[in-house]
Amino acid sequence: DSEDRGGTFNESDEQPTGIHGPGCECTPESALCVQFLRLLHNFCDRDCDNYDGRRLLLSKDERRCIFENPIATEYDISQLSPGLLSKIIIAFIGESDESPYRFWLASCVESYLRGSSPPEQVFVARTGLLEHLIDDITSQRLHCAGSLQTSFDLLGELCKGNTEVLRRLVRNLDEERFRKLMSVAAANLVDSNVFIRSVILSLERISSSNGLLPLHLDSEMFSSSRGKWRSANGVFSRSYLTHSWWDTCAVNMPSVDSTETNDESNDSERQCDIVRPSDWFPTIGSIEACKMEPPETIETQSVGLHDGVGHFGWIFTPEGDSLSPATHAPNTVERLSWFLAANQTRLLRDLLGVVDLRNINHENICCLNTAVVIAIFAHRRRQLHVLLQDLKRMNAEEREHKRRAVNAAAAAKEDDVIDRAFVQAMKYMALDLENPPARYARRASLTRRSSLSFTANSGTELGDRNDVMRNFREVLWFWMEYYTHRGRDRLSLEFSSHLRFQEWMEVVSLLGADDGSPTSLVPSPLPLPRSPYQRAA
Repeated sequence: DSEDRGGTFNESDEQPTGIHGPGCECTPESALCVQFLRLLHNFCDRDCDNYDGRRLLLSKDERRCIFENPIATEYDISQLSPGLLSKIIIAFIGESDESPYRFWLASCVESYLRGSSPPEQVFVARTGLLEHLIDDITSQRLHCAGSLQTSFDLLGELCKGNTEVLRRLVRNLDEERFRKLMSVAAANLVDSNVFIRSVILSLERISSSNGLLPLHLDSEMFSSSRGKWRSANGVFSRSYLTHSWWDTCAVNMPSVDSTETNDESNDSERQCDIVRPSDWFPTIGSIEACKMEPPETIETQSVGLHDGVGHFGWIFTPEGDSLSPATHAPNTVERLSWFLAANQTRLLRDLLGVVDLRNINHENICCLNTAVVIAIFAHRRRQLHVLLQDLKRMNAEEREHKRRAVNAAAAAKEDDVIDRAFVQAMKYMALDLENPPARYARRASLTRRSSLSFTANSGTELGDRNDVMRNFREVLWFWMEYYTHRGRDRLSLEFSSHLRFQEWMEVVSLLGADDGSPTSLVPSPLPLPRSPYQRAA
């Protein structure tokens, strides 16, 4: 019956354009490869700090070399027998942007790095992956959809919390490449904000171990207590019942007919895991107990157009007497620390410029999380109110600039209308007397001006990005509704930042107090949507 209704069946007509439609080049073999990569991704992806199952992707030579050599020691990776992880990295470097495997190859490496130890991060960076990612981001070519985000996400996970990888990142960056990397990041915040957040978290960890003194400041010019930021508790004090980021530890029992175990780890690897300090940020109580005081005043460069200002208003040239000498060089971590500190307000403004209550989704909510991270560390330095004042002032200056630009454009448009009206009137005057103009022909007015001008709308609509403070408050409402009802997402947020969710909530509550306080975004409560979790009356 189906043949009678649809005509004769021809095997050549089956999927003539590929499995997924026109242009699809997928084959059963490629689908099998993707499924295998997804399996590896799920095998390595664990929200815990002590999962050593991922190390099965390393060869015995690689495991021995990684944990027996100090992080700063140079060793030749090419002489080691490659494991599955190394083969995945080599395949990723060789794939083009259009490859259907590139994303999944990067996901496997990223899931391996998430929660791995610092020596493992350094090993992956030495495989050539770090240089490849920097070259890919700073290249002049056009990137396919998602390609730039893949590179930025992998680069962020590679250098998160690792000083050695950060130094390798900036080591080969001259002034031009440094500006190029940061300009690409500033122009594509939806793609790069996870990388920027990782760098901020890494620099703040270094700062926390130095008495909350930023890395780019000259320590001799600031007198503050130097508290040690190292966990005093060993790994045996952490349990999966009391620490959400600590998994159960597997115990390898010897077989009945053999005294050997299946554990491939060596003594150096086990010792490295035991002495590995906690890289979670100290709580506010720990900071107060260690008497770590942030510097009272930090110089900030004035906002305006000068030689140090590049694209999007970001400042690239460091100036100031309180900066350390290494800050003035492009290939130093101190320069990177200064750049993010000097452009902190601009970064926050731009992050809030790509997300609002009307378009927020799973793709750009990470921009909001990065904005909250900036607010958290400003609060730790007791400068949250200063950050909000700068953001409010910058927003007011931009609105005034837009108002003048709109009025200037309107005036230019009116002048053009007047010029055309004048020409039309002269045509009427030059008409032959034998053909006078019709009585209904109206004379163009040469003096009338339209009332086109930029006026502030007192009744700002929901999701208006022109008012940054209001927009920030509105998307924080969504943030509260989203994370307070999703325990698994809270755990992922806590694990990715190594900041307790309680501190996230504390800072978000300060920003959303709506009481006009210095740390509140708006002076009074706003009309916000009804919670989707609220019961109907």
